Amino acid sequence: MSTTPLRGRVTMQVRWSDVDLFAHVNNAAYLRYLDDARFALFPSMGVDPAGRPTDSMLVVVKHEIDYLAPLAFRPEPVSVEVWVPRIGRSSVDFAYEIVDERAVYLRARSRMVQLDRMTLAPRAFSDQERAVFERYPGAGPELHAW
Repeated sequence: MSTTPLRGRVTMQVRWSDVDLFAHVNNAAYLRYLDDARFALFPSMGVDPAGRPTDSMLVVVKHEIDYLAPLAFRPEPVSVEVWVPRIGRSSVDFAYEIVDERAVYLRARSRMVQLDRMTLAPRAFSDQERAVFERYPGAGPELHAW
């Protein structure tokens, strides 16, 4: 379980609709948890403060996920920790752990590329955009190889 102070942390409630027939959180629900946490910590990715689309947008181009322990429906929330292990010219990697005081349930990494909304070509991050990601630095997650 993480104690790294540089990670963003978002508390999530496990919803009944997140649980599948096997009595644990379904893989698609985990992706929603990751998206929700990322956008809670980085609300300006592709929208302005009023929620209107900006001239650029960040799109997911890759997810890597290790499911480490089953997470069942329960009243206690879990935490989604998010940090940024890599910032490229127009792409950024987000790392995640879903944790509580007992276990690490998931480790993951997402790569996103910033595109110009009109041309759909990659667009470099501005210094201001880069500074937002630099608030949560850290090493990449330890994921299992294929």
